[in-house]
Amino acid sequence: MRTTSTYPERVLPALDRVAGRFTTLLDSLPDPAAPVPGSAWSVRDAAAHVATVVPRYADGPEGRGAWTEDPRGLAAINEEQLRAFGTADLGELAARVRRDLVALVAQVRAYGEQPPTFRFHGGERVRPDTALGILLGELVVHGWDVARAARRPWPVEPADAELILEGCEPILAGWVDRDRARGHTATYALRLRGQGTHRWAFHDGRLEVEVAGRPDVWISADPATILLVFTSASRSGRRSPAAACSPGAAAPGWPSPWPAASTSPEPGPRRRPGGATSARGRRPRSGPGCWPAPGGWR
Repeated sequence: MRTTSTYPERVLPALDRVAGRFTTLLDSLPDPAAPVPGSAWSVRDAAAHVATVVPRYADGPEGRGAWTEDPRGLAAINEEQLRAFGTADLGELAARVRRDLVALVAQVRAYGEQPPTFRFHGGERVRPDTALGILLGELVVHGWDVARAARRPWPVEPADAELILEGCEPILAGWVDRDRARGHTATYALRLRGQGTHRWAFHDGRLEVEVAGRPDVWISADPATILLVFTSASRSGRRSPAAACSPGAAAPGWPSPWPAASTSPEPGPRRRPGGATSARGRRPRSGPGCWPAPGGWR
């Protein structure tokens, strides 16, 4: 649930807490080669990926680093940076994440109230303090991957899912596949239960976030579950948490409702016996025949 606290005041403690959980988990694992279920990556691959990601958030505001206007090029960047890590073990990777995160937080704090912005993958600009929410998503999602591989618990806090979504919103427009979304016009409201509500509008396939007006479709979802649904496994591990924030990232076109989410013309899902939710809604003004269909997300 959104509060009067500023975004950095909310995201920094969450980042510190989840990073501590992630690195402690890495330090405790005996088998770095354990496969991540449903992924081409091992535990070490997931850990090394997170270790390569943290410095990107320091490089971006300073005009450095490898960034791609087309998110489809991100997998190649990830693989190239993974190879550069050689044979570092899990303890070394955990130490690097801790060290680089401390330096990153100090850098972001030093920018003050008027930080520079930088172009994220996909080409949209984001403030470095807001981008910490995307980094939080990396830690939450890949922590969940590693924990599953090790058969360890990894609860996802609903408030963390909300922070991740807020952090991703400025860059979401760059992750829309405009060829697939072309011609689609509709407004969606995503309510994370117990947290915030986010309104996104497509205008002929172009996305705007935090829009006003009555939505065509309401989506009500458990925050942790919908985050993990949106980050369904891909061939090279997982999708970026930027894609995690995209309705339809796991299943473009939404041919059926998810167990964790419902769609309806007004807030408040109706549940089927057993806890599943039903799907209802007004047909969007245009778009694919299967609905609700927010267009194609990369």
